[in-house]
Amino acid sequence: MTRSAYSLLAGVLCYAFYGCTDGKNNETDPINGFTQDKHFIHTDYAVRKEWSGGTQIAFTDMHPAASASGNVHAVQFLLDTLRDSGTYTYMSSDAVAYDKTKNFDVALLLKNVAYKSGAEVTGTGEIFSKPTGGSLTFINGPEYQAFTYTLDFGRGNTLSGFFRGQLTVVE
Repeated sequence: MTRSAYSLLAGVLCYAFYGCTDGKNNETDPINGFTQDKHFIHTDYAVRKEWSGGTQIAFTDMHPAASASGNVHAVQFLLDTLRDSGTYTYMSSDAVAYDKTKNFDVALLLKNVAYKSGAEVTGTGEIFSKPTGGSLTFINGPEYQAFTYTLDFGRGNTLSGFFRGQLTVVE
């Protein structure tokens, strides 16, 4: 297939997944996941956890259970505050312009990291923890939450992703 044919196919798929919606989650959600290095990682789960420093949002391919075991791929954002909707951009918290309602300074990418009984197995997989750029857009729909995100960890380690569904709140 030629490059233009791939572009047309991508456009058709994009329209099919994102184009028509009535604001309800009608079992026709787009495929949730992220693309990194031309590889797509399917992430069926989104987790929200409140902690003393703010809110953690994570998109993962492993069911969020305290006893989970297996290898996981995940993208995590740590936000000072989570608004009902809006876009957050990466900025160092040391920057004068840093606004905790519009920026984040911590994000992680976990690639093939092993977990046993809900605990990370040290030294497995790859963890990227120092982004150089990125954004997270959140839309709180009537029956779902939708996120689009990008992260750049430098040296060609960039990713972009999407999630639409229900967040699992973890205490």
